[in-house]
Amino acid sequence: MTWPGPLESSSPAADAMAEHLRRPRGGATVAYVIATAAGGAGALVIAAAQLLSGSPSVMDVLLWAAIAVLLLGAAAHRWWLGGRNEERSLRIAAAIRPEQVAAAIRGSSGEIDAVRRLRVSHPGLGLRHAYDLYQHYAREHR
Repeated sequence: MTWPGPLESSSPAADAMAEHLRRPRGGATVAYVIATAAGGAGALVIAAAQLLSGSPSVMDVLLWAAIAVLLLGAAAHRWWLGGRNEERSLRIAAAIRPEQVAAAIRGSSGEIDAVRRLRVSHPGLGLRHAYDLYQHYAREHR
């Protein structure tokens, strides 16, 4: 079936939800997902073999099925939701004004405390972005 025209999104929220499908993924993410999914599939095969054996142990079948679910869930989570925290942290870092960084530095006892204060005052800000903000401000105001 062909579409009559180009797909139009209904709202910016719909665009944001579909953004993870268009986002390029790094080689490490692809390798992690493939390895984890393969481990989950292997655990599922072992669970099925245990179940189809002559006298299956309920505990063994449940254990291997749980391992399969956890591994496949981890692979799916990394594939679809893996980059969201990084993107969120980057958006938060872009919204922080230099005065806010200066206030965190003034009230701190050192570099580590300043980065911690930035992260506490801006929930969702990642450690790397908080440290980059600190370093940038320290370089600019020496």
